[in-house]
Amino acid sequence: MTRFESPEFAFVSPLRADWTIVQLLEWIGADDVRCHDVRLRGILDAIDRALSPSSAVVMAGVVTLVRSLAMRVAEPGVGERTLGELVGASEPEESAPAGVDVLVPV
Repeated sequence: MTRFESPEFAFVSPLRADWTIVQLLEWIGADDVRCHDVRLRGILDAIDRALSPSSAVVMAGVVTLVRSLAMRVAEPGVGERTLGELVGASEPEESAPAGVDVLVPV
């Protein structure tokens, strides 16, 4: 049996496909706990690889990925790119209430 992974559910609530990288980093920076939340690793890794596939860090932790993205937003236009544009996914039709961090199937 083949496991099917749909990109439609790539986001951890309350993340949205229309958030920019800057908005994501601001949200993570608003609470230090988020910088260590392993549930964010998948989306951060996908964004990191989309921005620079050749230099993406293998098996990086959440803190390393956040730092990598923070350095990249200095590049013109990078910070305004949306999560959906980079990951190529749409958000689930039904989402959790704002502020609720839940894991969505990937």
